[in-house]
Amino acid sequence: MPSIQTPPYETLTIPTPMSSLLFLLLLLLLSSSPPPTLSQQNDTVACPLNFEVLRRFNPGSNRPKLDRNTECQYILGGLRLVEAQYLQLTGSFLPPPNASESCWAAYQALASDFVPNFDIRASCGFETSWISQGCMNITTRQQFEDLVGNATLKDVIDNCNQSLGNSSPCASCTTSLSSLQASYLTGKSVGNVSTCTGYPSVYAAAFANQYGPADVGTAQCLFSLNFSQSSGKKKRTVILISLVACGVALLVIIGGVWFLWHKYDQFMIKKRRKDYNDKIEKGLGSALESISGSTTLIKFKYEEISAATKNFSRDNIIGRGGYGNVYKGILDDGSEVAFKRFKNCSAAGDANFAHEVEVIASVRHVNLVALRGYCTATTPLVGHQRIILYARPTMDQVVKMLETDLSVPSIPERPISIVANIEDIERHSSSGSLQLSSSGGYQTYTFESHLPFNPKGDGESSFSGVSTV
Repeated sequence: MPSIQTPPYETLTIPTPMSSLLFLLLLLLLSSSPPPTLSQQNDTVACPLNFEVLRRFNPGSNRPKLDRNTECQYILGGLRLVEAQYLQLTGSFLPPPNASESCWAAYQALASDFVPNFDIRASCGFETSWISQGCMNITTRQQFEDLVGNATLKDVIDNCNQSLGNSSPCASCTTSLSSLQASYLTGKSVGNVSTCTGYPSVYAAAFANQYGPADVGTAQCLFSLNFSQSSGKKKRTVILISLVACGVALLVIIGGVWFLWHKYDQFMIKKRRKDYNDKIEKGLGSALESISGSTTLIKFKYEEISAATKNFSRDNIIGRGGYGNVYKGILDDGSEVAFKRFKNCSAAGDANFAHEVEVIASVRHVNLVALRGYCTATTPLVGHQRIILYARPTMDQVVKMLETDLSVPSIPERPISIVANIEDIERHSSSGSLQLSSSGGYQTYTFESHLPFNPKGDGESSFSGVSTV
């Protein structure tokens, strides 16, 4: 290329045709080469978002199979949870534009562990740049708070600063967030990733809730993430335990009510029986006590008689009859007595029993065994009891009786009468005198009757006779 010098000796370069052609070719090559792609710009920039926090929500093999739209909703919820954690740490809602490709790549690697062969961007229609583009050009916490205002933020904090695992607190929080979005975030959003509808939840998880975005309750409420295996298993376990507990409690209540009713029914039966027996015992007792007041009869307790006869031992039986058994025994004072225990007793025959005790107690004769006392009692185990006590004469007393002036037949010819029939006693009771037949003839005795006499009786309490010697 030639040069020309002109005053004041300036050099001018005149382009030649060849150099002009080379320059034009160079410009053409530069203009035709494509600009660097976004992926080429992001190749060397690491993603600042921490997607590893989502691994705690991995349900493992129990993850249900979902349709594509539902999978995309979970992918979007997980991204917003990660953005909330990023906002909490840096004060920025979005990663820088030159980190978009690396962030999608990091999220794709994690999503492949959850859902193999699922391409996030291709399946859900997400463009690469949308991850770093948001709502109304709001990128920082300060811009968001300046737009919303303190009063609205305070309302959000009041409703969301609690555990959101239960339905009622979650509903209160999401209602306040919906009101915030409808009032302030009505502008344009770029794409469908970081939209205006997601900003309130991202902010609330980062700053309004004390448990943070990684909390299970917060993730379930604000980002609809409910894939936690432990949470689902725990929920099923709680439901199962609740059902079992309710069933057991119901059985316990039914069993308790039945037990109490059964006990009450038994108590009322015993009470009615006791009241009835007490009424009978009271009437019989008053009659017998009137006899005891005019005679030397003693009313013994059933326990005393049971102890004296060794609980009515078979070894103590000294006589049997249609009326019952006669037992020998020793009282507490050392005296030997005979106990006449009647069987098949009921309250219906107590009046006759009282009459017969009065008759026998009024009789006195040298050959008659003296009546010591009586016992009437009702116990749960043995029922209604009637017992009379006779004194057992010693051998000396028997010898003395035999040495009296009354003649006694020899034993081979006629045994000594030991029983005077109660009919013989009752035959003369109305006249106030009594004649007893013995080997020495008839003897007349006078007694006072305190009870009306029923000649028929009840067949239960009638004595077979009065013991004699």
